[in-house]
Amino acid sequence: MPSPLPRNSVVLAVSLFAALCLFYSAWPVWRALFPIEIDLNEAWNAYHADAAVAGRTLYPDPAGLVANNYPPLSYVLIGWLSLSGVDAIYIGRALSLLATGTLAITAALCILQLGGGRIAAALGGFWFLGTMVRHADWYVGMNDPHLLALAIMGLALLWYLRRGPGRAPEPIVLMLVLAGFVKHTLVAFPAAVLLDWARHNWRFALRGALAGIAASGLGLVLCTAWFGTDFLAQMFLSPRQVSLDRALKSLERIGGIAPVLIVWAVWAWHDRKSEAAKLTTILVGCSFAVYAMQKSGYNVDVNAQFELNLALAIGLGLAVHRLAVLPIAQRLGADKLRLAIVGVLAAGLLAAPGLEPYWLAVSSDYRDQFRQNSEVVRSETARIAAIRGDFICTTMSVCRAAGKRFVHDESYTGQKITAGVWDAARWQAELVRQRIGWQPIDPRAGMRPLMRQLPWGRTMPSPRMQ
Repeated sequence: MPSPLPRNSVVLAVSLFAALCLFYSAWPVWRALFPIEIDLNEAWNAYHADAAVAGRTLYPDPAGLVANNYPPLSYVLIGWLSLSGVDAIYIGRALSLLATGTLAITAALCILQLGGGRIAAALGGFWFLGTMVRHADWYVGMNDPHLLALAIMGLALLWYLRRGPGRAPEPIVLMLVLAGFVKHTLVAFPAAVLLDWARHNWRFALRGALAGIAASGLGLVLCTAWFGTDFLAQMFLSPRQVSLDRALKSLERIGGIAPVLIVWAVWAWHDRKSEAAKLTTILVGCSFAVYAMQKSGYNVDVNAQFELNLALAIGLGLAVHRLAVLPIAQRLGADKLRLAIVGVLAAGLLAAPGLEPYWLAVSSDYRDQFRQNSEVVRSETARIAAIRGDFICTTMSVCRAAGKRFVHDESYTGQKITAGVWDAARWQAELVRQRIGWQPIDPRAGMRPLMRQLPWGRTMPSPRMQ
């Protein structure tokens, strides 16, 4: 028999891990308070929210320089909330932060619903939070609807677990469809819910699938009637280069979640007859497949991994709770193995390349730079506002704050050229025809000068993704 650990040792370890996750969470919260552009996604989404509330064209002609390949609900919501006088970018950031916290809590509640204990539930929820703020920190607290849509889907999954597969599927499916009209690329969780339903009751699964198809079809018809046929063209016909090699290389980028994937897989194999293992196998399997498929596309960012992160958070909590089924746990002791797992998880957060949370905690000069750079944003906004005409700003949010029209989508035109729809000459000619100028913006208006990364980290905000 292995010698037992003190009963509260695992509780203490998980508490320290939770404190570490909360410490790292301060960084995206702090950053969201300032007008400095986190990523050009922010202004892109805000421009469309402005259009939605002002009654302007939300889905432009795809033959032009501007695209909108996101569904409309987030624009309507944020645009409507911005009527309060708070800028759409700040509203989107707040919703992103709220969604991240909601997802962490949802993961913990799903673990409890599937029979996990409170400590295991806390570990799963905090691991999701820590992973997001360390390995996808540029997405947390950014004005983008992906996390909001995932939070709705996570709540739908929790509702399904609480109701059980023996009740009518339509309410849950409608909630999943609603999330899809916030962000349409989240398909792993709807597929997983229907597959799990089929495992218990294929008739209900079929009903759910038909209800989902009908609701989605009705939504598309209504959107087409309201926004015109350009809505369908933008949503489904936007050019994107796809590469199997890119999908395979994306597997190199899951290092931050690899330890949890291994822990879950070992447990799920040894406990494969349990309901918890069967459900999480469906969740993780669907999420991993969708992640690999989406990462085959050009310009797809880390958000393709978020469904997998949530699925693994649930799987982690259940695996830690049920570790006693593993032969190694029977030899070493389940609590010793739990402590080792918590240690590995903490090491993964510590090894992440972002140094900004540490600078934020110890350097008043670093904190002052945010205030100083915010003044740069304001001065650059005033400068651009005084210049007549349409421009491409190197920091898009400055052009928007200056009241300039949205006239050029860098990611969309780049994908047109990469996919061979346009060439560079056609792009340049279109800029000349529309008399669109170019205005370099002081780099301090964006986040790059404030980033502090280890050599293997992300060096700059990326072009608009997915």
